[in-house]
Amino acid sequence: MRQQTNKTENGRANPETINWDPQIYNYAERTGNLKAEAVGVVSGEKHFPVFEGRMVFKPLTKSKPLSTPLFAYAEVFWSWVIDAYFIPAPQYQLALCRGYEAECGKYYDYGTVSPMIYEEGEHLLNLLEFFRAYPDDKVQIDDYLNYCQMFYDYTEILEADYFQKNREIAENLAMQILISVLKGDQNYHYENIAFVCNASGQILRLAPMIDHEFSTYFMFPDNIQRHTYWLDELKRSIEGKSVRPEEYKDFPNEKERRLMEKSATCLYRNLIYIKEHYPEVTATFLENVSRLKRDLLQKRESFFIQKAKDYPDYANSDAYLIGKSRYKDHDEEKAAAYEKQYGREGKEISFDLMNCLINYEVQEIIEQMERILR
Repeated sequence: MRQQTNKTENGRANPETINWDPQIYNYAERTGNLKAEAVGVVSGEKHFPVFEGRMVFKPLTKSKPLSTPLFAYAEVFWSWVIDAYFIPAPQYQLALCRGYEAECGKYYDYGTVSPMIYEEGEHLLNLLEFFRAYPDDKVQIDDYLNYCQMFYDYTEILEADYFQKNREIAENLAMQILISVLKGDQNYHYENIAFVCNASGQILRLAPMIDHEFSTYFMFPDNIQRHTYWLDELKRSIEGKSVRPEEYKDFPNEKERRLMEKSATCLYRNLIYIKEHYPEVTATFLENVSRLKRDLLQKRESFFIQKAKDYPDYANSDAYLIGKSRYKDHDEEKAAAYEKQYGREGKEISFDLMNCLINYEVQEIIEQMERILR
């Protein structure tokens, strides 16, 4: 449920504060399950419970890399910011789904809830599916791999014939790319961008932005050194500083090493390309991000994340290794070993510290992007 709103300078609805009250559901009271086959490099089926009003519960997953409760907080924070300052976005809320973990062991019974992003008779087609069905010489889709903690080059996507011929959809994608850089998304891969299609497969529009969990500012609340390292990797890719010879020599797999070298500079390429080819999108983004930066300074507490009642407040960024071994690798021996090593509850999240970091770091990235885009 959205809080009381006022209007911003550009006429968009803007809540005074983010709603951190978790919605409470009972798994037995669901109206159905969203059965979605994840079409990508790693395929699988997801069965997320749906509740009244076409609200989908998205649980945190025990096998998702580096997952902590702040992954859910990131979803709420960025869906609010994107909708209030940039483009319409489905609003996430923290949520608890009682009885879900007992029924589906690999999921926690806490996560988020958000409205379904397509209507009856519609379906999604992500970029990987699209370019597999409609190959384009400019897009080397067979070289694509899905990695978290990696940034992706979208210049070849925007050069593809479809986006060259469909300017409005291309502009929408360009804005989403700029926003993904702003939120420090370390998982903004080709499977996270989708078209909404009708029953006959006709593309209707670009789907709104979802999946904000891998936001750099919210990662590693239990280890400030790891947190800082990945923030520096984000800054480095935005800056576009050339990769030094042998810089990634520790990656034994040559293909993975080349992908990391590309990731290290590709955000800069994305920014420069959009600046040159989509000046109106760039100008709109700069205007809106300037308002966001001003509000981060003048209305700091409006952006503070708050500990939610009955919601987990401990973080263990390595606990996923237990779930990965158990639910993906089906290796109980390895899972037991990881439980001995990482099975502790984790470190209590300091919300005061995280609020200082998030506010300061987002402003840093805004200023870095402004220098490049202006």
